Amino acid sequence: MRIAICEDEKVVLDFESSLVTQWAAGAGCPLELDTYISAEQFLFESEDKAPYDVLIFDIQMKNMNGMELAKKLRARGCDAVIIFITGVPDYAIEGYEVGAVRYILKPVKAEVLNALLDTVRAERQKKAEDYFVLGQGADVERISFDKIIYIEARGHYVYLKGKGFEREWKASFSETSTAFDGRCFFCLRRGLLVNLSHVARITRTDCVLDNEEVLPVARGVYKELNEAFISFFKNN
Repeated sequence: MRIAICEDEKVVLDFESSLVTQWAAGAGCPLELDTYISAEQFLFESEDKAPYDVLIFDIQMKNMNGMELAKKLRARGCDAVIIFITGVPDYAIEGYEVGAVRYILKPVKAEVLNALLDTVRAERQKKAEDYFVLGQGADVERISFDKIIYIEARGHYVYLKGKGFEREWKASFSETSTAFDGRCFFCLRRGLLVNLSHVARITRTDCVLDNEEVLPVARGVYKELNEAFISFFKNN
């Protein structure tokens, strides 16, 4: 788990770092921990680093405070879990704007932080199951199934249409499609799987997506597609 702590009091920063390190050792969780003494340092030094899983921010920091830092990161698309450390519990409403998991009052107690990190780790492990792993040579990419609109066989290649991105790689479609078994994907025709969560409406011949793209529906598939479409939205 990649965790970053941003705290402008060195003594407190060292203490919180020791708590996180002890938690990881006790939980048997591989840890990469980075510490920052200011929001400005975080923005400058973390930009080229791999994304963090957890951000632990002090709110009352000099110049740019932790809440302002969190808002900047969310605006950039950062989806890390955010934990605020504060001596003043008056930021709850503002915290909803950045999706803060929880506020911990100073001084931080090990049992409180440990319980929270245990929860975050469990949720992260569960979420990891919701990713399609695309390996191309030495490059490996995790793509959330939720962000995949459809995948299609194109000759000896597989084409993936995502929300705001596309991928294409040489692979067997039949082997690739097994990763989508049991998920909310429906086979419109041979070599074409669509994510039902991105379907806006269907007809006997067409499947209209929420991005207004239209996919063909194979003859004889409409009834099964309609039932799957209705069932998915009833359950979700």
